Amino acid sequence: MHAFPIDLPLPDYDVVIPCHDRAHVVADAVASVLAQDPAPARVVVVDDGSHDDSAAAIRAVAQAHPGRVEAAILPRNGGASNARNVGASLCHAPWIAFLDSDDVWLPGAARALLGRATLRDVDVIVGHFARVEGDGAPGEAECGWDGGDIRAALSTGGVIGPSWSIVRRAAVFAVDGFDPSFRNCNDWDFYTRVAAGGGRFARIAAAVALYRTVAGARLVDDLVAGDHNARRVLAHPYLATAG
Repeated sequence: MHAFPIDLPLPDYDVVIPCHDRAHVVADAVASVLAQDPAPARVVVVDDGSHDDSAAAIRAVAQAHPGRVEAAILPRNGGASNARNVGASLCHAPWIAFLDSDDVWLPGAARALLGRATLRDVDVIVGHFARVEGDGAPGEAECGWDGGDIRAALSTGGVIGPSWSIVRRAAVFAVDGFDPSFRNCNDWDFYTRVAAGGGRFARIAAAVALYRTVAGARLVDDLVAGDHNARRVLAHPYLATAG
């Protein structure tokens, strides 16, 4: 991790972790967040109608960390967008991070991301991530966005992931959060709408997350729907006019 010397006090932040059939790893995601310095004001873990023991695992983590971790157990699967929106509705800090339940934050992630937030000229801060395939070693740090023209970058695909970014709370609610009609490509659509609304993006050099491939279906795993939703995102006027 790269260290960022900060003179200004770091802003408070909350973390939302949507979970669907991830009983075996969701506690890892929560632990990686609670270990941060500074720690989050609140971690909201949303069970998205899981069929495994995720709800029980989430309740256990919340009981082990009263006042720090909140469990939101949904009665049926509504998709990642809805789960993130439910979590965001329970957040009060000025910044919100959306960490997927099968990913983890690296030590120093919060400090690296929030260090950029102290400059008050940005709404989305994006770090790097490292891929981990199964039980393999992490790959090289990477980021789909080079830090340049955000519209040009978004016109090429979903170059920003929730697990390695943090968003100003006001920017989340300015666009009504994640669109539940997107069962996939929802993060790409979300960042596109934030950018179209005038959201300011900044990238840092630090690797802040491990993007893990673990056993079990992901929250969204439908290639046909993915292709359809990709066309929907690209049809947004903000991207359709990208040069």
